[in-house]
Amino acid sequence: MQIDAVPYSQHSLDEVDPGGSGAPLNEESVAVRRGFFRIQATRDDYFAELELDGNTVKGPAARIVTSQVGWQYGDKADPLVRVRGGLLLIPFGAQVPTNARYRDFMEQPTFLRALFPGDADAGVSADGAYGLVRWSVSALNGAPVADAQWQGRDPTSSYDLMGRLGTDIALPGRGRFVAGVSALTGTGLHPGTPPTKDSIQWVDENMDGIIQITELMDVPGSPGEPSQQFKRDALDVDATWHWCLCALGRGMLQFEGALAKNLDRGVIYADPIARSRDIRELGFSLALEQELGPWALAGIRYDRYDADRDAAERDGVTTVYTHEIFSTLSVMAAAKWKTARFTAQYDHATNPFGRSDSGAPTSLRADKVTLRAQVEF
Repeated sequence: MQIDAVPYSQHSLDEVDPGGSGAPLNEESVAVRRGFFRIQATRDDYFAELELDGNTVKGPAARIVTSQVGWQYGDKADPLVRVRGGLLLIPFGAQVPTNARYRDFMEQPTFLRALFPGDADAGVSADGAYGLVRWSVSALNGAPVADAQWQGRDPTSSYDLMGRLGTDIALPGRGRFVAGVSALTGTGLHPGTPPTKDSIQWVDENMDGIIQITELMDVPGSPGEPSQQFKRDALDVDATWHWCLCALGRGMLQFEGALAKNLDRGVIYADPIARSRDIRELGFSLALEQELGPWALAGIRYDRYDADRDAAERDGVTTVYTHEIFSTLSVMAAAKWKTARFTAQYDHATNPFGRSDSGAPTSLRADKVTLRAQVEF
């Protein structure tokens, strides 16, 4: 169970969304961020898993986190081959397939929330380990559960194909070095528009409430447009160095970066058909964590995400590049006792969709303080 309290947020307003949804814009509140309940079963070399989540992030809701069946061969902790099917945590990179209950920072870096919103997708996957080599190949629907447009419903008959090749090397002093390269290729869908009929529009120009023949306007219909497919791909590199300091405990330094095209499905939806060009995304994160004895942990992380490396606006006759860059510097401290943990995190964030007093694009601060109490039974 994870209970979050946000005592301070620069984006919080005692107002509702003026865009028509009517959703409250207040972020300074207490919420059940996650309430996980997991059931696991094994029989010989076969296994099954069902994990449920209840939360109040956008009102009381319940959902399936993962639901999978599979078979594995070899050591159960590190099998030579494992094959799974169902709703899976997306096996791309290092952080996306990590269950939220095991993360030390509150949420994923912005670029991973953009490219893989919700962390889970339905499909089949195979992975394994042999010596120092770690590998995985997967075929997923390509519509993650938190996809901003399709909400987990697969819009195309093709699959997102992805794979990762990595290594896990033991180092002296109980250290480890884990690294890998991941790649993805898939297909997205630009939704078409239905045809419309000719219609008549009345504009009451003299405001007398009476229809005049001169106030009627013919609005011609349109033939509509069919939906169109587009290609998307991504390349990810991750590297993590784990160490153990006798006096303090375990620590790690982790880097992960991704270069993608037309893959944003959670922050700024990438639709190259609507924009008449490909959208190139670039993101990375660098995190440092260190235990401070058996009961405390501290960490710092910087992540940066450029949602459109070619974004530009016209300023008179000049083209001005307006990179849509999200950046966050997070500082985290946690106290631990058995399976309970209390975490405080400060996020120094910038939002690229601000405007200066003159109307020019500018970045605005979106700082936030979050407190989390977590316990596992």
